[in-house]
Amino acid sequence: MKDDKDISVQKILADIVLKRYPEVEEKRIKTLIRELVFAPSDRPIKLTEIKKISAEDLRFMIAHAIECPPDQESLSLRSDTDTREYFDLLKTTTNVLKDLNDGYVSEKDAHERTMFLSLLSLREKALMCCLGLYQESHAPSAPQRMTAVRYKVQKIREIRSAIMFLTRQDAAVITTKSEFDAAKPYYQYFKNLQNLPFGYDAPYEKRKELGISRSDDFDLAQDYDYYKQLLNEVLDEMAEKEDPEESAGVREKQKRNKSSDKMQEFSGR
Repeated sequence: MKDDKDISVQKILADIVLKRYPEVEEKRIKTLIRELVFAPSDRPIKLTEIKKISAEDLRFMIAHAIECPPDQESLSLRSDTDTREYFDLLKTTTNVLKDLNDGYVSEKDAHERTMFLSLLSLREKALMCCLGLYQESHAPSAPQRMTAVRYKVQKIREIRSAIMFLTRQDAAVITTKSEFDAAKPYYQYFKNLQNLPFGYDAPYEKRKELGISRSDDFDLAQDYDYYKQLLNEVLDEMAEKEDPEESAGVREKQKRNKSSDKMQEFSGR
């Protein structure tokens, strides 16, 4: 399973841009992603030789494409959100909790667990990018959409916590009745959510009792700066991809310049 830090924000954005705008030439994707993230809101961004879009409008369109999977692109760009994905995740969660606590963890069960956790990590990272783009799009419907996306992130984190702590990661192992009993209230929690409309939650006290509540996470607060986080993550990735030899050469040159400055300062005393 990939660690969250191994998931590239630029790769996520590039994949979405190509799906949303297949007419964009691949050689232009790297520049386009940086314009998407860094350009002033009113800057026109060239998608093709004849097609341009403002940076803030592009941010909204890409955020919407992240929020809604490809087969849900027909959803309104005004206020609808994709709830089918949410209920699919809840259903998979209860299936995994059941299959990995039924007395024996098969190779298939373990593989399903690994793939599901990887999916959750990737989806959370993508939705955090989505929040940053919505926030900087300044669209009238962005705040409402951000509320829905934050709720999805909250539930993804709760699901991951439950799966990681209530199921075995190894295959060909026997599980105990005590493990089954421990997982049962969590199974029921996610099962009950499937019967509630999107956005409706179990009582806070119940979630705290289970120890998986994530609604208090600092980066799920309404005033959190998601766009700043997106900027920092892209800048960090760009720094990591610099040519090591070139970076070393720059650092060596900086050292020589500092030494030269010190010699001049010393000789001038």
